[in-house]
Amino acid sequence: MDDVYHAGELKVQEMAGVRIVAQRNGASVKPTIVKGASAFLRTQPLIVASSVDKEGRVWSSLLTGPPGFIEPVSETTLTISSKPAANDPMLENVDMNPQIGLLAIDFMRRIRLRINGKGRYDDTGKLWVTTEQVYGNCPKYIQKRSPKPIGGYHRSLSSSRRRHSLDSEQQEWIRKSDTFFIGSVSSEGKADASHRGGNPGFVKVVDVKTLLFPDYFGNSMFNTLGNIHSNPNSGLLFLDFKSGHSLQLTGRSHIVWDPIEISRFSGAERLVRFEVDEVVYTENGSPWQWDFDEFSPANPTLN
Repeated sequence: MDDVYHAGELKVQEMAGVRIVAQRNGASVKPTIVKGASAFLRTQPLIVASSVDKEGRVWSSLLTGPPGFIEPVSETTLTISSKPAANDPMLENVDMNPQIGLLAIDFMRRIRLRINGKGRYDDTGKLWVTTEQVYGNCPKYIQKRSPKPIGGYHRSLSSSRRRHSLDSEQQEWIRKSDTFFIGSVSSEGKADASHRGGNPGFVKVVDVKTLLFPDYFGNSMFNTLGNIHSNPNSGLLFLDFKSGHSLQLTGRSHIVWDPIEISRFSGAERLVRFEVDEVVYTENGSPWQWDFDEFSPANPTLN
């Protein structure tokens, strides 16, 4: 199944010594949306999207809507009836570069589905996506949460701030986070969106422009790290699950293979160092809450 992987993914698989496992798991990657995936998508109230701006920077964005706002219309096409917050660069990015990565995630059932392909917004504001890769991921590291869209399903912008470094409140937000999303792009320009989870504190704030987080055992396909190996441009998305506020970071990621550094993170097989270029904080005008239920039993205990 090497044809589903690009050179960066193959190289990281080789460095990690998991080529055989990755080859087997690559069989799950399909160009089409199967029947079960269609049913799953129609029940979801949110989806994370990664896109690339004119400078090649990657952004991770949140799209929300009532169940049914994601609609598979064929085996290779789906529509999303939602726009990001008004300050989000995604609309402009997709208009310029159609490459898009999507991650649909059900926190309550711990199910996630990745869709990579090309997108375009039509005149009505509906996003059309043509699929190229569709595949599920395991339930590990997903904290169980129940959605409570008390202010409505669609997000509305209240206020926003842009910076080139993390302020003290944002640093504390990240230190307490148990979940974030990461967007990446291959050297060929293909975008991807993925999930990362762990116990609060698993993301370390090194300084106002640097984060360090562990890479735990996963499916051995290394889609995200393979992209980072070949193209460090990446984008992180942190959500405030009590209010729906979001924190978008765009910058560059680098894989850390040093065993001494890795040993400082319980359960880590590698680390990722993220360098911040720009920060966008979005205050949601309509509360979109999730009730916390339990941490993933797969989360490693922190040192």
